Amino acid sequence: MKISVFIITFNEEKIIAKCLEKLYWANEILVVDSGSSDQTVAICEQYGAKIIYNKFENFGQQKQFALQQTTNKWVLSLDADEVLSDELINEIQKLDLEQSTKSGFLIPRTHVFLNKVFQYGNENKKPILRLFDKTVGSFTPDKVHETIKVEGKTGVLSNEMLHYTVFDISIAIQKQIKYSLLSGELFFEKEKKASLLKPFIKFPFEFIRVYFIQRNILNGYEGFVWSMFSAFGSFLKYAKLYDLYQNKER
Repeated sequence: MKISVFIITFNEEKIIAKCLEKLYWANEILVVDSGSSDQTVAICEQYGAKIIYNKFENFGQQKQFALQQTTNKWVLSLDADEVLSDELINEIQKLDLEQSTKSGFLIPRTHVFLNKVFQYGNENKKPILRLFDKTVGSFTPDKVHETIKVEGKTGVLSNEMLHYTVFDISIAIQKQIKYSLLSGELFFEKEKKASLLKPFIKFPFEFIRVYFIQRNILNGYEGFVWSMFSAFGSFLKYAKLYDLYQNKER
């Protein structure tokens, strides 16, 4: 069964080659780029990817657009910072998708932060739906944290892919601010309640939840930094939500 792999990109030159190196088996590699100014597009072309430009509106819309450009029934959605393990590739190749009673398959994702492979935490080994039959699947139109919805049953694959979130602190800060502010806007659109106190309350509680309850304390220094970033992101998200309500009332 032929499988199309699709990826959305914007200035991903530091990581995209690592992702593409593990896609040699795919029948189609489709990259939807939103105007990269670095070497992202050139690198993708070296790996035989089909490149399509599309203006970025939000993550949900961009991924749905990419999905619609694929030519095969079964598709694999990847982010530019995700890398398939050799074991996962073998497992996917052995699937009999034509006879499968499943509409999609979840893939465990191992968290890699500041080059450390995490062994603990809720983000680690978390199965997410990525391989699916596009005739019964689509993306939610969310600005951020979009998800795939499919009709029918899903299965879970045994082997993992690696998620290389960030390589240095400066990039981590930029990404956290970007995603947190988008999440705040999404909450506002969904009319989630806001208060002045919530951003300040969320910060310590989120740190305690991620660092202690989710056991990132066992991931060493990187686990501590990840927990601080999660807490900071939660603060920004609710601060943005409160700010949007304040601007609405002015």
